[in-house]
Amino acid sequence: MTHQQPAPRAGWSATWIFMAGLAGLGSAQAAVNVFERSYDPYRTGANTAETTLTPANVKADANQFHKRFALKVDGKIEGSPLYASQVNIGGGLHNVVYVATMHNTVYAFDADSGAQLSARWLGTPVTGNDLHTLKPFTIHGEWGIASTPVIDPATGTLYVVRWGYENGTSGPTYRLFGLDIGNLANEKFPSVRIDGYNKNGVGFDRYRQMQRAGLALIQKPGGAKAVVVAFGGGEGQNTAAGWVVAFDTAKLPQGKASHDVWCSSPNNGSGSGGGAGVWMANAAPAIDDNGDIYVATGNGPYNPAFGADQLGESAVRLVWNPGDPGSLAVADWFTPFLDRDRDAAHKDQDLSAGGVVALPEGGGLIAGGKDGVYYHIHRGGMGQRDYSKLIDPPFVATFDYQPWNGHGSLFDDLNQVTSTDPFTIGHVDGGRTPHIHGTGVYHNNLLFVQGENNQVRVFAKNGGHFGGSPLAKGTETASWGTGSPGGMPGGILSLSANGTQNAILWVNQAAGNLPSDPAANIAPTPNILRAYDVSSAAGGTLQMIWDSEMEPNDHVGAATKFAPPLVANGKVYMATYDNQVVAYGLGTASPTPKRDIRRTVVFIYAQTQSGQDMFVRGGSQGGSPIRITHRNWLNARTNVYRWGDAYLDWNGGEPGQAQPGGGLGGGSPVDWTTSAAQGQNQPYVWMAGYGIADENNFGMHYWMLDADMDCEQAFDDGKGHKWFELKGFIVTTLNNAVSPTPGWEGDIHQAGTPYPSINHMGQCGMVNVFVANFPGRPANMDPNSAQFFAPGYTYLAPLDDRKAAADVLEKTPCVAPGVEKRCVGNLAQTCQNVEGGKYFRTAQNCNTSSVGGNFVQMCQRSTGQCCTPGTGGICQ
Repeated sequence: MTHQQPAPRAGWSATWIFMAGLAGLGSAQAAVNVFERSYDPYRTGANTAETTLTPANVKADANQFHKRFALKVDGKIEGSPLYASQVNIGGGLHNVVYVATMHNTVYAFDADSGAQLSARWLGTPVTGNDLHTLKPFTIHGEWGIASTPVIDPATGTLYVVRWGYENGTSGPTYRLFGLDIGNLANEKFPSVRIDGYNKNGVGFDRYRQMQRAGLALIQKPGGAKAVVVAFGGGEGQNTAAGWVVAFDTAKLPQGKASHDVWCSSPNNGSGSGGGAGVWMANAAPAIDDNGDIYVATGNGPYNPAFGADQLGESAVRLVWNPGDPGSLAVADWFTPFLDRDRDAAHKDQDLSAGGVVALPEGGGLIAGGKDGVYYHIHRGGMGQRDYSKLIDPPFVATFDYQPWNGHGSLFDDLNQVTSTDPFTIGHVDGGRTPHIHGTGVYHNNLLFVQGENNQVRVFAKNGGHFGGSPLAKGTETASWGTGSPGGMPGGILSLSANGTQNAILWVNQAAGNLPSDPAANIAPTPNILRAYDVSSAAGGTLQMIWDSEMEPNDHVGAATKFAPPLVANGKVYMATYDNQVVAYGLGTASPTPKRDIRRTVVFIYAQTQSGQDMFVRGGSQGGSPIRITHRNWLNARTNVYRWGDAYLDWNGGEPGQAQPGGGLGGGSPVDWTTSAAQGQNQPYVWMAGYGIADENNFGMHYWMLDADMDCEQAFDDGKGHKWFELKGFIVTTLNNAVSPTPGWEGDIHQAGTPYPSINHMGQCGMVNVFVANFPGRPANMDPNSAQFFAPGYTYLAPLDDRKAAADVLEKTPCVAPGVEKRCVGNLAQTCQNVEGGKYFRTAQNCNTSSVGGNFVQMCQRSTGQCCTPGTGGICQ
């Protein structure tokens, strides 16, 4: 919650503002605190008390706003950090960032220096079969604290829920803790097990419930407070149902653990319950001034029955009534569609894919999910199934709607515009999905949202109503370069402003989803943190003023999939899957504010044995790292080591990067290649990520690094060349002795270099050919030799069929006409003889290749041909 000086609202928030100086918090008048997900109980996503960061000092040209430090933790982060100012902790007053990890540890860091102040481990997280029963495909090897905690400043309590193992209990268990924000080792009450609930024969399933939604704190006008915990479930009937649990906070310290529960889909007279989970892409329930709770449910049945409603695909208002006993019950709801009314391939519409926003004025509620459609619901009369009760007609929020295949209206065409599972593609933007994941941001009568594979869109509210067309669109597209079905999750947003002035929209945007993993369930995506000047929206284009890729060392890494940037007191904190929170702020200018990025290729000869992999390390003169972006993401074996590899450096691995065995540490992986002349029966690099490489004219056993390199970080010899150093090493998974011996190659004595080095020296922007100095190499292979020549093409990655230049589509050389193929987005290209040369040319546009109804084909990377998607295969 962002505390400001204007008169407090009615109800509980007045108490929080008044009590901010109590219970471990200092009394700084201008302090900003973020005690919960999305800054405030409405979930507006806006910090309107940011006085330091402005568009003028954040913009890239100012060269003031950069990465400053990182908060290192013991596991991946799924929730959002929280911020409390002037906390009495660690022997003094500190501004504190609180972070919870999937390893079940809660940390407190000094928000200004990054120093760790306190930490508390809450038990062994869930792993193995228990985890994969819940999440068959996940980037996580352990699952502990997945939600954002909530802080009650009046009592100095941080409420957090962890999933883990306990002595004496078989299987995983959920437990609620209340930690002292001034010393995380102290508990404010005995922790409470969350289990044992049953509604009409549907029980809480601690093996299959997923607690991802942020925790919420409500306060009734009479003063009673409860911490609210929401759970996701399965995908339909006879799976785990959704649950919301409210714990009366006054009774927790007494050991009474009073709780009130609501089940989203119990059994009733219409049939079995289940599904209708509450996950909301990790957002927290919205809370209004009366302490009423608003959530969105996902896939599941819709069968209202008094006291046992099945409310799948619904925005729901819950009312908590404290007492002995208390109650948590449905007061109203709006259900825009029913799963059973959708065709068989379009039942995964999941309204709970997005969070809800309770508009602070006017009584509206914004909800939307995978349809990419926003519903402006009246909180005072939500309408249930009555569209006429909506404040505005539904409006397309994340894509440009065009009726297709004979359908004339949005509602007739909803089956046409959305995908269901990742492999069934709706006809939107070349077969790419427009899902809303995350929560919109609302500020000063503007609503911001960024769906998958689209730009930020800004909708204006006038006279209490939103227009159906966006006021403005952003300049950047999420998951650019990812072909059908596109990438997940789009942009996760937050906003900072000083009142209504100097507003900046901050976006944690997906970038570079792997072709074989569009939903980013197997590997995290290398995200980009972006900043937009909100004042530019009035001109129709929301202008980006800074991003984390404009300067090579501002790289954010694999930012947490559904976490919005946290802005507080002049800094921006971004949670990541790299076991750290990256902190940005104003300060010293960067010495390399402008990037000089060029495609750079290394071929290094090394004859290896089966089971061996090769890596390289390197950098500039003196060992400083050089930023790189890998271009080849088609080799599943080496992709494991590419994730998180953002620098050519001499270190043994980067945050979030997997490391091979053997004790040598990590590096930049390289892929085995051969020439076309010697590559009989080998695949092509364009289709498999290894094998025949178009620029390999030398023969077999040349290992390739194909990357976009920051030449401004390389050594400038003053003669037009930028140099880098490099050395290779081999690791093996075999137990028996093999040749060459795994490990580092020997020293190099290369002639013609700008300074002496014992490493290979390459030129940025060129194709560089080396021979590794391993024992047993052929006598004619000189490790001190080097060749340099210009690459056959120089355009940068990623490639995208949308707005692709002629250099990409028509001027890329190849070696095997009629045989060699590739995909550029959803365009299938084949090597052809053209005007005396061999070039890739488009053979088929898979976007326009209908496979019946509303589906289009995809370009299959492994074949370079159009492919019909389906649930039986991933068409990759």
